[in-house]
Amino acid sequence: MAKGPQYSDASDVIRLFRVATWFGPACFIMLSFLWGFMWNKGWISDGLFAFLLILNFPITVAGVVLIHRAVGDVSVFMVKTMFADGDIPPPPTYPRQDVLMAQGKYAEAADWFRDHLRIETGDHEARLRLAHLLEMRLTGYDEAERLYLEVRNAEPVANASEQLRATNGLIDLYRKLGRTGRLKVELGRFVDRYRGTSLAAGAERELKELKAADPTSESPHSPR
Repeated sequence: MAKGPQYSDASDVIRLFRVATWFGPACFIMLSFLWGFMWNKGWISDGLFAFLLILNFPITVAGVVLIHRAVGDVSVFMVKTMFADGDIPPPPTYPRQDVLMAQGKYAEAADWFRDHLRIETGDHEARLRLAHLLEMRLTGYDEAERLYLEVRNAEPVANASEQLRATNGLIDLYRKLGRTGRLKVELGRFVDRYRGTSLAAGAERELKELKAADPTSESPHSPR
């Protein structure tokens, strides 16, 4: 759990002073009015009234510290959530490859991705990026297919987002290459896995159109 403010630097002291300035006097005055009202009604004795007035000081101080710590804890939690700190790993980045692709050096960027994957064999994000690069820029369709299949069949299993991207990559690749048999298989698998979603509905429509266009073709589960 994230720690609250420790009053270890000037900013903590300034925040504490602000809370004390805004909350302290108001708390002290309200408590004093409450004790005075109770004393005026005869609900408390003179001695208890005096004791409660003295007690205002520690109660106000405790309230200031409590509010400051609560605000600090909430701030720390929000920052960790917004910036993916703690248990949520940040997405991987590939600055060298991005620079090379921006310069149009696609083959060299692909080599950098391959070198990276030889070391980081479980980096499916890099595998997906390389597959997309090969498909879109280098016509490396066979290697792209292999990479997409590696992500989908990975052990341990890739996360749901990576598996979805790999399946979409295979569908796009087979559609581009005109490999209707394999496309039908992937569309059928997509419909079965994501049934009930708008994406699955679109895949099902495309599968029906392919079947209607080639009614004599082989079963969609027997790839060409």
